[in-house]
Amino acid sequence: MPKIVDHAARRCEISAIAATLIAEGGMDATTIREIARRSGYSKGVIEHYFDDKKELISAALDWINQCYERRVAQSTAGLSGLPALRKRIEATLPMNRAIRNEWKVRLVFWSMAAVHAKLRARQAERFELAVEFYASDIIVAIEQGDIVAGGEAEHLARRLFTSTIGISTAALYNPAQFGKTFLLGESEHLMQRLIRGF
Repeated sequence: MPKIVDHAARRCEISAIAATLIAEGGMDATTIREIARRSGYSKGVIEHYFDDKKELISAALDWINQCYERRVAQSTAGLSGLPALRKRIEATLPMNRAIRNEWKVRLVFWSMAAVHAKLRARQAERFELAVEFYASDIIVAIEQGDIVAGGEAEHLARRLFTSTIGISTAALYNPAQFGKTFLLGESEHLMQRLIRGF
């Protein structure tokens, strides 16, 4: 009887290995040969799931974003408004090795998206979805009177999200200076600016 293959699980496994390789050594280290070696699958199996390297990198990004989404869902469970937003930002900032690795994968993908229209469109969708999540927390905070009314929730969310991206990417270049205490302080600074309506 032929073995039943869980294709979704296998694709996810390969994506996770690709994400690890990207975080460890960037694009040069992320070869089909090395993914095959680490996974135990043949190059043919890897190529069956991914047409080219751009698709593989995009799948790696999807995998790390799923990790991020699970972490955010866990940290914001039962919360709304400003408390949820604080936890959302904290779950985004690269305060440990795993999250720093997620950011390394994002930066590799973003550099590719800057020059490839299809990848750029996918990234734009991801960006807008993240802004929507931030905005949903901000709307509740405005309704509860925790944020000074005067700016649209989407505009505030976009500003907060892009500021978080900036802090996170800067932290990758000097993790010793941008440690957990510093990042939490920057997060609180952003929250206080948000409360005043930026």
